[in-house]
Amino acid sequence: MRQFLNTFFQAKEAVQQLARPSTGSAGQGAPRPLSEEFRQLLETRVVPLLAPLENFRLHKLGQKSWRKTWFLRLGWLLYLPALALDIVMLEDGELTMYTLLVLLAAVIWVFYPEIQYVRHYKQKLMPVLVQAFGDYHYSEDGCVDLDALKSFEILPVYSSKSSEDYIRGSVEEVGFEFCELKLERRANRNRTNVHRGAILVMTMPFEFPAVTVVQPDFGRVGNLLAGSGGRERVTLAHPEFGQRYDVTADDPEYARHLLTPAMAERIIELDDLFRARAQGSGLSCEFRGNRVVFLLSYFGDLLDTIDIDVSAYDLEHMPLIEQELAMVTGMVRQLKLDWLASRHTGAWRASS
Repeated sequence: MRQFLNTFFQAKEAVQQLARPSTGSAGQGAPRPLSEEFRQLLETRVVPLLAPLENFRLHKLGQKSWRKTWFLRLGWLLYLPALALDIVMLEDGELTMYTLLVLLAAVIWVFYPEIQYVRHYKQKLMPVLVQAFGDYHYSEDGCVDLDALKSFEILPVYSSKSSEDYIRGSVEEVGFEFCELKLERRANRNRTNVHRGAILVMTMPFEFPAVTVVQPDFGRVGNLLAGSGGRERVTLAHPEFGQRYDVTADDPEYARHLLTPAMAERIIELDDLFRARAQGSGLSCEFRGNRVVFLLSYFGDLLDTIDIDVSAYDLEHMPLIEQELAMVTGMVRQLKLDWLASRHTGAWRASS
């Protein structure tokens, strides 16, 4: 039931996203200017690598322009016969789509050089950009180990997966993994999208003594229908957090220690960031064992801000990962600090 409600919730958010005016590239929120520290890192480590990339961009841009020109000039030799064939077949009572297939093939042919440029950019520069923040590693088509997360309730049942832009690293002994992820479930011949967005996994150097789950709030009736997984519902002191999310926990008192006002603010900021930058539609998170898992739902493409029409030397159009990684590392540090504070409080209570 919760998965059904979550799908309905995502559809509603998608409609709201389409109704919002576009404020940035690719429908994303306006990018925040690069910090001076990150700009210096780019100028030192990235700019020296850009000459071959810029030459490759100009070559592929020329190919795209040439293909577009010749398609506009001679494309009618393909799609007019296809259109005539569709009309003849329609008169015989058979619906065909040869015109659509021809146009689709032409679009792929025209834009394929741009696809090649985006792939080349990721292969050459994304590892360097990610490592500029620390000892982090990037893989274009890597994925989080989902088999190790089977016990997590927020991970939906799925039949197939696809992933890209995998990043892993550690911050103060806390490991993290991130990737863009799409999950689908098949029933007979039908495919249902059960998650589109990203997954973030943090591996802590300690274990949480109780399970805590944070999911979108569906309202009083919706939450009742969705159930609580046998856990108790938790009311937090943070009013906005309570309006956005439904919190259930094995130990409500521990959940309140875990989801401190500072931690609640971090989760809201992460949610807002993805809503603004990638047409986000909400998040879920679960604290279990020594891991924290965030499922971030969005309809955009977080890291694909690469534009073949923009010079590779334009630093402001570098993939917008600075704010995302800063938010992730901030979450890691805040979670560790809150846990230490909670442990200190628990030790104080035990000794009193």
